Amino acid sequence: MTIVEQIAAFAANSSFDDLSDEIRTQMKTLMVDTIGCAIGSLGEGPVRYLREQADDFGGAAHCTLIGGGKSAPDAAAFYNTSLIRYLDFNDGFMGKLATSHPSDNTGAVMAAAEYADASG
Repeated sequence: MTIVEQIAAFAANSSFDDLSDEIRTQMKTLMVDTIGCAIGSLGEGPVRYLREQADDFGGAAHCTLIGGGKSAPDAAAFYNTSLIRYLDFNDGFMGKLATSHPSDNTGAVMAAAEYADASG
């Protein structure tokens, strides 16, 4: 099984109820931090133009744009992710072989979850 398949299997078989209180608290803290980064970016620099692009390109308004309004899932994912990442204050993971910003995925995950009417 590839690493992508392993991650997908883990996600598909995971439940919020299976997580420890410590992990739940950390997840909530990171979500608040992520949304805070997005809010801090509203109206700033290039993300202002990305919002205009989301509005101009339109599409079926299925997914929420952070700061108000709705747009197509792809536009919401792109815009919201840009908000989260723009200030470069988002979370970081320092691994042995690589580093990453896990919250870089949050904008796309939120749009996909909203489009699928998922909970959690």
